[in-house]
Amino acid sequence: YHVIIRGNYRADIFSTATTKDSFLNCLWQAADKANWRLHAYVLMRNHYHLAVETPEGNLVEGMRWLQSTFANRFNRLRDESGHVFQGRYRAILLEGFAAVGAVAHYLHLNPVRARIVAADEAGKYPHSSLVWLDRPKQRPARLDLSAALQAAGSLTDTPAGRSRYRAYLAWLAT
Repeated sequence: YHVIIRGNYRADIFSTATTKDSFLNCLWQAADKANWRLHAYVLMRNHYHLAVETPEGNLVEGMRWLQSTFANRFNRLRDESGHVFQGRYRAILLEGFAAVGAVAHYLHLNPVRARIVAADEAGKYPHSSLVWLDRPKQRPARLDLSAALQAAGSLTDTPAGRSRYRAYLAWLAT
């Protein structure tokens, strides 16, 4: 699925690195609890995107846990109450590695399109799955970048394949 959700009233949710890190901790917990495979993710100031595979068909349950847990933590930290997210998330079914890969490219380039980083610096945006590309041994266990690599020309998760993937994203960004 390509999952998209915005902050309530399009308000900034992820305006600090601490909030983004807190959300990512919740995301990895949700992925573990629901046995999800994440193919890509990106956090922006007022929304986030996921490319997620749900082998157990439990997107609803996992998203309920993720959204409510993060919202509770977010509100508790700020001594606030109320909705953090704008309505229900949107989930678009993706069929096949090509579709998952195309969404992964889109997510990885989201900070570039928002002019937060330059195309050749996309891998340095710290709140995107692309930051893990060159650190395969440190990647979260639930993150699988193989669909993105495969969809970029049957690339492999090797130094050469990762380098070609960065070049491919730079080309897409032009």
